Amino acid sequence: MADGGTDTPGAAARELAVRLEALRTASGRSYGALARRAGIGAATLHRYCTGRTVPQEFAPVERIARLCGCGREEAAELYRLWVLADADRRTAGRSGGAAAGTGASPAQPPPQAQAREQARVQAQARVQADGPPPGSDSAPPPGRSGQQAPGAAEPVPVREPVEGAGGTGPVTAAPAGGARGPAGHPRRGGPGGTGPRRKAPRLRTALLVLSCAVGAALALAIGLRPSAGGAPAPGAPDRAAAGAGADPAGSAGPPPLAWSVDADLWESGCGHTYLLDRAPDGVPPPPVQADAGAWAKRLGAVDGGSTRVGVTVQGTGPATVVLQAVQVRVVERREPRRLRAYRMSSGCGGALTPRLFDVDLDRPRPLARPLPGNDSGSVLPAADLPYTVSRAEPETLLFEGRSVGCDCDWYLEVRWSSGGRSGSVRIDDGGRPFRTSAPAGGAAYAYDYALGSWRPAPASDS
Repeated sequence: MADGGTDTPGAAARELAVRLEALRTASGRSYGALARRAGIGAATLHRYCTGRTVPQEFAPVERIARLCGCGREEAAELYRLWVLADADRRTAGRSGGAAAGTGASPAQPPPQAQAREQARVQAQARVQADGPPPGSDSAPPPGRSGQQAPGAAEPVPVREPVEGAGGTGPVTAAPAGGARGPAGHPRRGGPGGTGPRRKAPRLRTALLVLSCAVGAALALAIGLRPSAGGAPAPGAPDRAAAGAGADPAGSAGPPPLAWSVDADLWESGCGHTYLLDRAPDGVPPPPVQADAGAWAKRLGAVDGGSTRVGVTVQGTGPATVVLQAVQVRVVERREPRRLRAYRMSSGCGGALTPRLFDVDLDRPRPLARPLPGNDSGSVLPAADLPYTVSRAEPETLLFEGRSVGCDCDWYLEVRWSSGGRSGSVRIDDGGRPFRTSAPAGGAAYAYDYALGSWRPAPASDS
């Protein structure tokens, strides 16, 4: 696009959408695959790439650019387009109401044009003052290690309302090396950037950190001091319980990550088998996947042959968290019972085969083996560990436990490390182990929606 083409109202948003779509296409990723890595929904990414929506913040645009391998100059151009598109959107929202109540003078341009031109000038000034966004090079972004990388660009300004200014103004997040303004100069105290530098908060923060460190060291020394018999004192960390290789310091506080579990996932959203000790006339029709958990719990159903578990992991603090490994723990193995098998669908295929960790529960020591996926012909690389997550970039991992010879109770143990700490967390079904039972030759049924009843499934229907 020629210089000045983005001055036309809406042109910057259209150009931003065209560039995002071009980046996605060049990366070879589908909307779903790229959206998962960028931490947004596939529908949201589609709206960004088609120009239907301008992102509220630059952060998702920056993540998309980084995942698609953008260079520094291209990332800076994306930032410029986003600032202009965001200004157009804000101007349209503010001037729409004003134009409806007042008529423009023939000697002056309409209020929308005046406001848009003013916003365009302010946006250009923001781009010149802030420079290119962080994270556009291969170097780690500022803030990860607690110091700003040499030569790194200033952080992207965060938009906050300014009272009495009739609009918004950028507020730049300060780098770790000290508070700085948009031009890179030290920011003085006060809103206008004048006045003496405020050092008291820094001193108080330093003293607080020092006192906390001393207290933690004393508590750790007392907790690890052996008793008279040589055994660890009561309350000392149990290395065996923490798992092999776990750092006892990891038990000094809560783990720096949060997770959620969905243990009622079906293949392609419709293919699954439940085992029940009930006759067909006492079993209600198949539920949709979203209601599968309540349906199975009410009937006492057991996953037949396989259990799919989705685990979404996210950091809870400013530091990144590395997921080092996943261990599979089988709590109990039983001989599978001869139960009736009720199939939720007679085959429903789909264009998306998600990448997952395959768990063969029949092995003496099961492993979580990463397998690649496929999205309409595009290979989705296997999600092998170690993996990095943060507060802004969560990750969803899919596990499938399979068995053809046992009724197994099992759970997952995820080992993590972050900021000098390490530990492990247990992933299970709300405090209980997952349960997967192999079909033991019982009768199989599929639901006939035309007749409204369960019918014997064909022998070829697997």
